[in-house]
Amino acid sequence: MYATIGTIQGNTVLTNDYSLERFNGKKVVITVLDDETQYDTVSDEKLFALSDSLISQNMEAYKELAK
Repeated sequence: MYATIGTIQGNTVLTNDYSLERFNGKKVVITVLDDETQYDTVSDEKLFALSDSLISQNMEAYKELAK
């Protein structure tokens, strides 16, 4: 798994991360963040627990992406 940031312009995601070339042709999950919304920070433990929960709930989707 790899994470980076970028911006959306039209139907294209723009990023300055040239290491993405090694993932050419791979399927991706895109999360759009609303920059105007204020966010609260959470501990790593809570973040990892939430992440594990979401992955468990969406295991079939992740299996499909892995193909």
